[in-house]
Amino acid sequence: MLPKDLLDARRRSGRIYLNFATQDHLKLAKAVIVAFKSSIGQSYGELQEKLSHMERAENYRKVRGFARIIERECRFERPTSLDPPKVRKLLWERGYVTSELERAKVLHEVAESLGVSIEEVERAMFADLDEEKVLAEVPDISPEELIRRYNLSLLQTLMFNALRMTFKISSNFKEVFRAIKRLGLMYEIYGEKIEVTGPASLLKLTRKYGTSLAKLIPGIVKAEEWWIFAEVLEDKRIYRFELSSEDEVLLPKMEVEVEYDSSLEREFAGKIKRILGANVIYEPGILKAGDYIYIPDFLIEKNGRKVYIEIAGFWTREYIRRKLKKLKELDEPLIIIANDELLAEKLSKVGKEVILMKKGKIPYKEVIMKIKEYLKS
Repeated sequence: MLPKDLLDARRRSGRIYLNFATQDHLKLAKAVIVAFKSSIGQSYGELQEKLSHMERAENYRKVRGFARIIERECRFERPTSLDPPKVRKLLWERGYVTSELERAKVLHEVAESLGVSIEEVERAMFADLDEEKVLAEVPDISPEELIRRYNLSLLQTLMFNALRMTFKISSNFKEVFRAIKRLGLMYEIYGEKIEVTGPASLLKLTRKYGTSLAKLIPGIVKAEEWWIFAEVLEDKRIYRFELSSEDEVLLPKMEVEVEYDSSLEREFAGKIKRILGANVIYEPGILKAGDYIYIPDFLIEKNGRKVYIEIAGFWTREYIRRKLKKLKELDEPLIIIANDELLAEKLSKVGKEVILMKKGKIPYKEVIMKIKEYLKS
């Protein structure tokens, strides 16, 4: 994603349109790449100076956006092996200087105490500041690929403020649904359309959730045909956004990289396998729930018996309402492990087995006893 101030968009009649980069920006993209490559061995501050010379009122966000994409994969080094805070402490301990002669004397004393040159001390004084770090390595990227990655980041940045996002895809279903589950996104499926609750709808976890939603975008645009519609909240106003594969925006075909903390899932699967000797399948697939579909977290099987497990995370009230409606239609053995008393109470009313977490931890003794009941029945 890009910083919010680099979101390049225009708004008109309740709609928001992203100013994607096109083939017309190839020359500018190439110039930004050259600026980076020609700055190897130079300071970050010198690189920024080169970029500032390219900036105009009409291309500022593009220049800075392109630079952000490249910078993510750059390697920077500190221009000294000395510890800058330690060097500053040694210098300041000697008090204020009021002339060049006094300054030279202090630098000489510190350099002598550290066994280095005066030039090395001067380099180390503020070497921990961003503008002083030295560019050591630049990724090998073509102007067109830079444009594609920029456009993807632009789209992800907009989705960070979405109230909700609805999409359709013609392929890549398994990868997308797997990402939805692993990223902990709240979703509903209506026929061919999948609606994902946006971060702007939540009362908490907004930044983490917004980042998760953004990580879903590469899987969607990787499909042969796709369509996205979103309601975006900006300055207390809601804008509509729509984009599809027919718009022919330059976008990369990237693998979906899902980074998430799966320690709870790993712990759960490991304990159930070890204690019950059961087959534990993570993300077992799609279940029919009336006119809807339901995707549980686990399927536990033993001796021809089975039970599904859902570990309920943070759900909004509206999401709970829709989820209850779906669960009423689900005709499969299901145990829900909830982390909220009110949620547990509501889930119990639809006839589902609910076990409440204790201080955010799964009560394994209770869970295992309940699983045994289903596997024996």
